[in-house]
This record gives sequence, C-alpha cells and structure tokens, in this order.
Amino acid sequence: MCAAMRASTSRASSAPHGRVDGWRRGRHHSERAGRRAPPPRAKVDVWTEVTLPFDERARERFMSEYWQKKPLLIRQAIPDFEPPMDGDEIAGLACEEDASARIFLREGDDDRSWRKKIGPFDEEDLTSLPEDKLWSLIVNDLDVQAQPFGDMLELFNCFPRWRISDIQASVSPDGGGVGPHSDHFDVFLLQAEGEKLWAVADNEEYWPDNDDAFVPECEIRVLNNFVEDDSFTLVPGDMLYLPPKVAHNGVAVNSKPGVSVTLSIGFLAPTTDELILSYTQRVSENLKGSRWSDPWLKPVEDVGSISPDSISFASNIIKQTFPKNDAEVARWFGCHVTARTGEEEDAEQTEVSVEELLDAWEHQGLVPREDLRFAFVDNVADGSLDNGLFFANGECWDIFSPAAMKTAQVIANRGELYEEDTQTEECDFDDEALKLALTLFERGYIYFPDEEE
Repeated sequence: MCAAMRASTSRASSAPHGRVDGWRRGRHHSERAGRRAPPPRAKVDVWTEVTLPFDERARERFMSEYWQKKPLLIRQAIPDFEPPMDGDEIAGLACEEDASARIFLREGDDDRSWRKKIGPFDEEDLTSLPEDKLWSLIVNDLDVQAQPFGDMLELFNCFPRWRISDIQASVSPDGGGVGPHSDHFDVFLLQAEGEKLWAVADNEEYWPDNDDAFVPECEIRVLNNFVEDDSFTLVPGDMLYLPPKVAHNGVAVNSKPGVSVTLSIGFLAPTTDELILSYTQRVSENLKGSRWSDPWLKPVEDVGSISPDSISFASNIIKQTFPKNDAEVARWFGCHVTARTGEEEDAEQTEVSVEELLDAWEHQGLVPREDLRFAFVDNVADGSLDNGLFFANGECWDIFSPAAMKTAQVIANRGELYEEDTQTEECDFDDEALKLALTLFERGYIYFPDEEE
C-alpha cells in the first residue's frame, strides 16, 4: 500500500491547513464503507481482482484495451482505502489563501439555475451553504496543497508524470454533483468518502465541442437531455476510468449525515493549436530583429501583384523555422510540458557554495518541489540527440555525464536525491551532477524536507 494511504495530513508548505467543521451535519462513519456495491449492467467493463498500482499484466491490458478507448470500472482498486484527508479537511484547504477552489450551486429546478463561485473561500462561505439546494465544492491541485495527496500519484506510476494535471476533490451532500457533462481529458474518479452514483454515455452527441448539446445561458457546462448508457454506485476504494469525451454525471448518494468525496486524477490534454503556438513562439524568440529583405526585387507592371519570388521567399522563411530533427522538438516539448501555468512568481535565489550544500546533504536527501514539473529525455526516435536533456519549470539543461543523468532522472522521477547520486562509479563527485544539483537547490526547485516543516 502506498505511503499516502497511511500518511498523516501534513502540508508541503510551512503554513498549516485547517478544517471546516459544522458546514455539514456530522461526520460520515457508515458501515457502507466496508461493503461492495452490486455489479453494474454489462455496458461498462468491470475489473474486480486488480488493485493499484497496476502490475505489468494489468498495465499492458489497460493501455491496449481502455486508455483513450472506453470506460472501465475497477471495484476496490484500493482495498480498505483511507483517504489522506476527509471532507472537512479538504474544505479547510479551500479556505487557504492560495487555494484553487469553486462552488457549483443549483439554485432552482431549471438547468440554467446553476451558479459558480470562485474561491478561495471564507469559512462562513462553506458553513452557510444551503441544505435545501444541490451543491458541490471543488478543490484542485491537492497534490500540491498537501503532500499525502502528492504521494498518491505513486499509485499511477505507469503514466509519465508530465501527463498528469492534478488531483481534484469533489465534495457534495446527498443529491449534489456538477451536472452531466463531458471533458477533453482522461480522468480516474476514485471514491474516497460516502458513495456516488455515476451515469455514463459514450455518445458523439455529447462531445464537449458540440455546443448545441449543452444548456444555453448557463454558468457551467451542463448537458441538455442527457441519457445514460450505464450507471453504477461507487463506494470508497472503487475507481472509474473515463477517456476523453465520454459524458458522465455523478450524484452523491447514501452519504448522510456526511458528504460524498470523489478524488479526480486528471490528465493534461493540450490542444493542437496550443502546441503549435508554443513552438512558433519559441522559434520566434530566435528571430527577433530579423526583417523582410528583398534586394532581388524587380520592377512590376501591376502594383497589386505579389510575385512568385516573394511567395518563395516567404515560404523559405516559414520552412526555416520547421524543426530539423526530433532533438529540436524534444528541447521545445520538454520546456512546454514542464512550464508552469498562471501567474509566474519571481523566486528568490539563494547563493550556496558546494561545501555548504554537501554539509547539509550528509544526513538527508533533497526532494523536488511539489508545485513544479520535471522531466528528462535520454533518446529520440531518429537518433539525433547526442546527449541527455533535463527539464525543470520550463527550462532545459544539456546533460552529458552518467552521474548528471542519474541526478536528473532521480529528480524527474520524484525520488529523493542523495549526495551519492551525484558521484561517479569511482565514488568521486561528478562536477556536472553537483553543479546541476546546486543550481536547482539555489533556485528552490529542490529542497530539504525539514526546511518546509
């Protein structure tokens, strides 16, 4: 069992989180948590003997039969699941200054009566939620907000970490949800507390790009006239996988006097135009100051014409920006997928000598920051990469020595970096590996855990 299942609710940051009590009627200590829900109708495949993390056989089968193809229900994917936080503690995170949280509230019977409120929230915002209306509290970035949630990502170690967006919690009273909808990304829905009735439909009519299928003039995206293909109830430890575009509707059930808590492990799905724009912006940075130049220009008879020479010249400008090999693409792509989104904060950089780092490093390991993305590339399909590449927070480092590559891999794989990881086979410190570790430490990308407690 992953450490996250047993861990205490410590935060990655120094500020302790609170909890919001009294915003729901009591705690949910139901005997239902230990029982299994009845099997669904045979529309969605069901696994009953597979647990997380997937073994090699389960990995291969899941990727070949289900990933981005069709839904899958896994009963007791985490047996005897004990979530890192309960609904009250998650509500406390929604009140933190840096929280990414929303409340979806349905004020009436009309589908257009859905309202969305953006957090962070005050405790009063949560304790005053109406008991006679349907609502859901959504909290994103739990893997950043609280380390035990970040540890849960170890359960999904068959996926590259750069593909995972975040862990989100949906907290709802009985009857609560966010309405039927569809998304552009893959998601695992893990039941953590209470129960939830899920209805799914793999219908092209409900795809997220079909605006006509959604309720007009509504603050949130809710499908109109949703008709399910299958439905089933998830109890704690059950998990539902949904590929992109599969419509779904989750409604909290059997959770009184507490709430239903669903954890969503969502995956990044950048649009094609986003990727192309990102690449062209990167290329254009290398072309600043370059302008159109046509010393070959000839007199024209028609002032409105564009000559073939001009078209060819423009074509060559565009073609020169095309990547010449996979190595060029790798340098851009690694920066793109590890770059932070939203507002950038200027991190304070602390100058540290190698001696000071080694002295502090002697009895503990360095860990990567939970809110940053890291990755490495050690080869490309066309063989055009002569050395390794390491990426952190949208930056790229060329990696040459084996010790530096090991250092990069430990960090990118979210491991704990010890000083011996930066040493050569002869147990001498590798200058390149040490320099990389020192640079990342000075920038605050990696840190000693006790500094954050």
